[in-house]
Amino acid sequence: MTNERPSLMNAAGWMALPVGAMWSLSFLCAMYGIGQPLLSLLGQALAIVSIFMLNRQLTNYRRLFPAVSWLHIMQLSLVTCLLAGLLTDVAQYAYFLWLDGGRMLSFLSEAFQSEAYRESLKKLMPEADLAEVQKMIQGMSVRDIMSQLVIYNVMIALPVSLLAALPVRKSKEPKN
Repeated sequence: MTNERPSLMNAAGWMALPVGAMWSLSFLCAMYGIGQPLLSLLGQALAIVSIFMLNRQLTNYRRLFPAVSWLHIMQLSLVTCLLAGLLTDVAQYAYFLWLDGGRMLSFLSEAFQSEAYRESLKKLMPEADLAEVQKMIQGMSVRDIMSQLVIYNVMIALPVSLLAALPVRKSKEPKN
């Protein structure tokens, strides 16, 4: 068995599988947890635990290959998060294409009927016409929703990769 370091993409690809699976499960828990707070809480816990899991993977990688720099660990973490985001995008697309059936949009439509929600939106966006916003949301296609989620997943990759990579230190050398 050689102790040759794998390429950045190869290592990140293997690390991204469990992280992306946890993010996908977190997304599904969030979607089905709209009426069930415990399921929604489980989704949030999965997302947080995935950061610790990625940190553990990076720590183990650095333990196996102690000569790598922290910058390499940060690059590995970022590429892993981007690949995990791609895996999550696939799960989100499959959800909206086959499982959702308009559930999310109908929930948002119901939320627009709530007076408290409408007043909160008025405070956040005083210049917006709420009827126009509601019409825009109801007219969203799977492609529109996915374009927003892809951008969100890419934007969230950097802070998550930083959170996972910052605590990774070089392993301590045994003293003679």
